[in-house]
Amino acid sequence: MARKSDTPAPASGSNNLVIYVLLFLAIAVAGANTYLLMDTRNIALAAANGEVMEKEQEAFEPVFVSISPFTVNLRSDQFGPRLLYAGLTLEVPDEKVKQLLLTNMPQVRNRLLVLLSGQDAEKIVNSDGKKTLAASIQSTLQAPYKGDEEIAINDVLFTEFIVQ
Repeated sequence: MARKSDTPAPASGSNNLVIYVLLFLAIAVAGANTYLLMDTRNIALAAANGEVMEKEQEAFEPVFVSISPFTVNLRSDQFGPRLLYAGLTLEVPDEKVKQLLLTNMPQVRNRLLVLLSGQDAEKIVNSDGKKTLAASIQSTLQAPYKGDEEIAINDVLFTEFIVQ
């Protein structure tokens, strides 16, 4: 028969450590929850009062500039003279950049024609070639117009692309 004195007493130090860790975690979770609830409440109050943050909404709305399709002669290769028929859309950060590009559309089209006429048909027909070409177009069109500073172009999108 076992006596009470034969059983080892639990270590009170390790139990206290576990209790302190659990208490700390509970307080941390409660604090984070309170912070998130207060932030959500502030957002809900702003929305209820009709306060909309325009800058945040504008940042998510893309602005596009369409460039009408055009045909350009490519470098001659083993198949003889080749043609590229391409249509582009540019994604720009805001209406100001869009207006600048529309105002300077003859320069934009000239830059594109000069750039595209120097391309090899075999290089631009595959996916990697199109990505490289889009990057070249982006850097070419970002150059200043009429002494202005460089403009930002977020992306170059091909809407039509035929090589013959």
